[in-house]
Amino acid sequence: MAIQQARTLAKNLNDGEFKTPFRYKDKGSMATVGRNRAVADLNHVQLSGFPAWFCWMFVHLISILGMRNKFTVLINWIWAYFSYPTSLRLLLHPSRYPLRSRWGER
Repeated sequence: MAIQQARTLAKNLNDGEFKTPFRYKDKGSMATVGRNRAVADLNHVQLSGFPAWFCWMFVHLISILGMRNKFTVLINWIWAYFSYPTSLRLLLHPSRYPLRSRWGER
């Protein structure tokens, strides 16, 4: 929505007057919920599972600026998909009741 608003604003500013009203065009919604799992609710198509996940990855890949960045991200995604570099991303402390000073509080 912000990109559509910015384009309308830029057009109006370049024209020197605000005569083009903003009209929002809904392009759909997408969400990924894990490897090979996603949902996509596009204009006339609803996808789930692997097809929605692939569509989500494609949309995000084409939105990256620069061909070199796109290629780098694609290679990283392919490597991560086949090498399964999953790691637990939690900060754990050994005590049941952590001290406030550990979390930056005083």
